[in-house]
Amino acid sequence: MPAAMAAGLLICAAWYYTILAGFYILYCPVMYLMFINQVIYRKIVDLLFALWELYPVALFQWLCGTTLHYYGDYVNPNETTIIVMNHRTRVDWNYVWIALYHATLNPNYPECICKETDAIEELSILDMMTGGKSRIKIVLKDEIKSVPGMGWIMQLNFFLYVKRNWQEDQINMSQYVEYYKKLQYNQRIVLFPEGTDLSEENKRKSERYAITKQLPIYEFVLHPRTTGWSSLCTSLRDSGLKSVYDVTVAYDRPAQNELDLLRGKIPRHVYFCFKRYSIEELPRDEEHLKTWLMNRWTEKNACLQKFHHEGTFTEFATNRPVPERSPRSLTVAKIGFVFWTVIDMLFIYGLCYSIVFRFWVLYHSLLFILVTKYFDGFQKIQYRLLNRS
Repeated sequence: MPAAMAAGLLICAAWYYTILAGFYILYCPVMYLMFINQVIYRKIVDLLFALWELYPVALFQWLCGTTLHYYGDYVNPNETTIIVMNHRTRVDWNYVWIALYHATLNPNYPECICKETDAIEELSILDMMTGGKSRIKIVLKDEIKSVPGMGWIMQLNFFLYVKRNWQEDQINMSQYVEYYKKLQYNQRIVLFPEGTDLSEENKRKSERYAITKQLPIYEFVLHPRTTGWSSLCTSLRDSGLKSVYDVTVAYDRPAQNELDLLRGKIPRHVYFCFKRYSIEELPRDEEHLKTWLMNRWTEKNACLQKFHHEGTFTEFATNRPVPERSPRSLTVAKIGFVFWTVIDMLFIYGLCYSIVFRFWVLYHSLLFILVTKYFDGFQKIQYRLLNRS
């Protein structure tokens, strides 16, 4: 077996094994709190997920040697915001954690854009441990919630699942917004408006769509789906939405899908460019919001074209290079990696030496399979429980 493929298999196995270990050892005992106190439950599971976000940072940067190049604006860790990104590969979200690790800095740092937008807020111990008041959520395809371990954790963390059926998605979106509004929770919501990755097949589909609708043909992005974006932005505007970040991602050698990672095709250099827009800069009308997003994608395609030819990101309005920021120290990520390594060891010990733990794993696996099938996931149960209380 080639060394690159062996390394890829090892990295993917470690990543997925840690997800399973964290799910059965940490998430399963905590999940029953949702039936007692939603506020305490939400704080604990979001803390667990914030700790897990450190793992891929250390895994890819520390062990695999991936370098994250970060350009543009810093991300405010204390406000509700939507982060819209181009979907270059199926595994982009693995690198979202790394980008936000570096882009989200302590608001007391003088360079942070938070100083320009909001007064510095008092942070609780929990907020300091999780990097700010705002929690990272992702808009995901509905089928992901059925993936053992990963999908189940995201159910418990109440991510937003979409089915590409607007009638159902509208209900899911309204429930999601209402849930976090009642809890008065700040979020950083990561949205891929294209809905799928830039594979050759998807690129051809996007080109056919562009020809049908008399739209420009893009080389480096797909045409975004605008209905969900405009509805989400409008709904969150009434729930404290402060900003929107337009994020552009590029790779030196992209791993197009999970199989590429297994084969050891791991990017050595990943590039993220962040551009912040205050919510006051965005139109209120949903049709105008759709146009706003389409204009950003036209700019994004031009930006990526120049990046792949010249190696720099350029501000579209001024045609000036976007500054590259200094990376954050990996010390915190390494501590998180050690923490999850201990959890991994406990998981293998329990599987090998405890029949009670093996029953625990079997019971919760069956429970999540049944709840996902018949109740559409634990995020639905959380919504109903909060409404009753």
